[in-house]
Amino acid sequence: MAGADDRTRLVLRFAEQVEDAAGGLHKFKEDLPRQATKITAYVSELFAISSALRSICSEDNARQYGPSYYRIDKDLALLFRSLQATLNDIFGMFARSHDRPSHMIWEDLQHRFDEEEGFKLQERLEWYRDFLKYQIKVLEGRRPSKLKDLKEDLIELSRAQQNAPHGAEPTPKSGANTTRPRPPVRPPYLRMDTPSTTTVLSDDWDEWEDLDRPPVAVPEPPPLHMPTSPTCTSGSSESMFSSLTSYSSDGMYPLRPPERLRHWAQKVYDGSSPLTSYKAGFQSEDQSACYGPHDPAALQNLGRDGFQRAMQIAFDEDRLWVRLCWRPSDHRARILIVTKDRSGHQLLSCTPLTNLKIIRNGSCLQLCRARRGDGGYALWARLTFLFHERMVLFYATFVAMKRQDERGVDSQYLGDDFELENDEAGEKCLFAGQIQHGGMLHALRLFRDRGSGVVRLEASPLRGPRKDVPIWTAFVTKYKHDPDHCEYARGRPVTIAAIKPPPSVFIARYQPPQNRLGYVLPFTSDEDSRMFIETWAGLSRLR
Repeated sequence: MAGADDRTRLVLRFAEQVEDAAGGLHKFKEDLPRQATKITAYVSELFAISSALRSICSEDNARQYGPSYYRIDKDLALLFRSLQATLNDIFGMFARSHDRPSHMIWEDLQHRFDEEEGFKLQERLEWYRDFLKYQIKVLEGRRPSKLKDLKEDLIELSRAQQNAPHGAEPTPKSGANTTRPRPPVRPPYLRMDTPSTTTVLSDDWDEWEDLDRPPVAVPEPPPLHMPTSPTCTSGSSESMFSSLTSYSSDGMYPLRPPERLRHWAQKVYDGSSPLTSYKAGFQSEDQSACYGPHDPAALQNLGRDGFQRAMQIAFDEDRLWVRLCWRPSDHRARILIVTKDRSGHQLLSCTPLTNLKIIRNGSCLQLCRARRGDGGYALWARLTFLFHERMVLFYATFVAMKRQDERGVDSQYLGDDFELENDEAGEKCLFAGQIQHGGMLHALRLFRDRGSGVVRLEASPLRGPRKDVPIWTAFVTKYKHDPDHCEYARGRPVTIAAIKPPPSVFIARYQPPQNRLGYVLPFTSDEDSRMFIETWAGLSRLR
């Protein structure tokens, strides 16, 4: 039987992938106006599927139906196999959009679904949505009469997906010298050496995924196979690390490390953040890649040295994995990246966060080592994001964990100072003021990203050794057209009507300032309060 935490992690991973697919499809509406109605219907179904997935593993349902979850494991396994195959085809369409006309890749996708597999996308999405709805009814103790027929439909769909011809996977464009749509101008001191040999990624999805598609001759799939790794609510899949973290069999360290602590980053990556894709022409064509030296013993060394997982996230359809690790005793932090070579062998690279600096380049974050002597940088890894909120959360988590490391940062060249602004189409600070909370002075900034349109608030220490390191950020894009969303009365803090989802916090045991009305911004001067309200009101005029 699958563990509760493993099940939750897997379900959230699929919810995120479904949302990624919805966000990507939505971008094609402008290029394919004749398909706009159909695309809108697809996006609506995808978000309904994501909502159903999140409902299954919600805290309320887990509390009420937790002991009964085993009843739906086999059905979820069947659904996930088919859903993953469908999502792979959709993501493959996104990958080909860089070098082929939109109408051609759209027609190719429809041909794949309608002709090669024999099931239209709208039809299968409706099946997925209804199937999940019936699973909730099963947990409630009911027996939906239509579930049996729907299960047979999904088995038939899975067989068709298994038997359909498999086209060539898009070749990863992970070369560090790949031309970008709009290369930003860099200051002279940001020189980087890029290795001439790039990380080669496996083209075989099935070797990466725990949930293989069901054989044609087998009508019922086997139960869910869950990895035995320690749990983390990151919303990411565990398939990549599953073969690396079966501690009970490889002797690296115990299956359940004693006194395992929950890191604040796990809550940051709970899958609740909004998703805003980058504008056309701003999304990088470069694949994520790691250029650091390979260390086969990296995972074993992390366990031996007392490191635990803080969070992990997948990139490029699970082709590259990033795990941030920490040691509770001294808050030392390391990053582990896992890829595969052409032969399917796993490649591990690991280094302390204090050895790296983040430099933004469009929709990519470049993790760089400082070169000695000339003040330049050597590229250690490149991470390509589809959604700006994900970039922000990774950047803030990385920087916060790096600066919370008790060893500290040795080099002046490895500081991270508003790197999300360090790009011609990056974030722009619209407002900066001073707030006070719990006896501490914080800088409060309002950012707008020019590449995606995302608007967010961020608080950081005003002074001290962690000056400007993010404490919390709140995504407020959906409120930017409401000039009255933030209110101010002289002598009182600025009140915010709502922030949903709640702000993401990058330090343990801290909550942003609130009162009985909701979140507040306790500025230390009336001038800052007035300037913030004026700036907020002006957001509705920005395009």
